[in-house]
Amino acid sequence: MKNKIKISIDGKSFTLVGDETEVHMRAVATYIDEKIMEIRKNAVAVKMDTSLAYVLAALNVADDYFKEKEKNAELEGRNLGLSTRLEHLIPQMDETKAELEEVKGQLDELKEKLAQGEQQAAEAAGLKEEEQTSQQEKNLVAEGKPEEDNHNQEPQPQHYPMGLKGGQAEKAMTRKAIREKYRKK
Repeated sequence: MKNKIKISIDGKSFTLVGDETEVHMRAVATYIDEKIMEIRKNAVAVKMDTSLAYVLAALNVADDYFKEKEKNAELEGRNLGLSTRLEHLIPQMDETKAELEEVKGQLDELKEKLAQGEQQAAEAAGLKEEEQTSQQEKNLVAEGKPEEDNHNQEPQPQHYPMGLKGGQAEKAMTRKAIREKYRKK
C-alpha cells in the first residue's frame, strides 16, 4: 500500500508517495531539510543560489551514506570474525566440559577411597587400642594385685577423652569400664 504525505523542504512543499511509513518519510524529509539549512547557514554563496545548496546537501547526504556503509561493512566483518571464532570455541568448550566431568568422577572416586581409608584407619586404631587394653588387663592379672586394694579404691569420675568423635568416646568409656571391672576381680 502506497503512502502519500505532504512535506516541506527549504520552504517549498512537496508530496511524497512511497511504500514506507509516514513516520519514516517525514524523518527523511526532516533530515534533508536540516542539511540544507545547515549549508545555508555556513556558506554565503549558497544563500543566493538554491541549486548550489541542493547539490551541496546531496553531497553531504551521500557522504553520510558512504560513512555509514563503511561502518556497516566493518561491523559485518567483525561479526563474521566473531562467528568463526565462536564456531572454533564451541568444540573446545564441549571437550573441556567432558574433561571436567571426567575429573569430577575421579575426584568422587578419590573422596570415596579417602573415606574408606579413614574408616579403615579408625577401625585399625580401635583394634590397636583394644589390643593394648587387653594386654594391660593381662598384665594386671599377671601382677596378681590383691583384690582388697581394688575394693578400697573410690570409683573414678568418667571423663570423655579429648579429640574423640561420636561413638569413639563411648567405645573408649566402655573399654575403661571393662578395665575397671577386671581390676576389681
